[in-house]
Amino acid sequence: MKKILVVATIILTYLACISSTYAGVISSEQVIVQQQSIYNKQQVLEMLDNVEVQDKLVALGVSIDDAEMRIASMTDQELNQLNTQMNEMPAAAGIVGVVVTVLVVLVVLDLVGVTDVFSFIRPIN
Repeated sequence: MKKILVVATIILTYLACISSTYAGVISSEQVIVQQQSIYNKQQVLEMLDNVEVQDKLVALGVSIDDAEMRIASMTDQELNQLNTQMNEMPAAAGIVGVVVTVLVVLVVLDLVGVTDVFSFIRPIN
């Protein structure tokens, strides 16, 4: 009788453990959305590691900890929108402008005959 009671207890315990687990099917779309959300949050948090961004936040009166807490509380849609806006911003617009300006000045100086940087440009004189 005692053996039957022990075996019954073991079987019931085993069944209780099995019934509490549930394996659901997760679609690829759900996984992609979840991973995109994690990626967006990481991208924005990595932006906070930039010294220039930290200096700008401090100048605006926002502490880094407050910014990190705000990012952590953002919805997936807000993170996606912020990441999209950051990716559309010109990253090196100032540098490109300077390079183009320097090239134009050198071409004009070559045309006038002051310099001879570009061999394919013949002076106007």
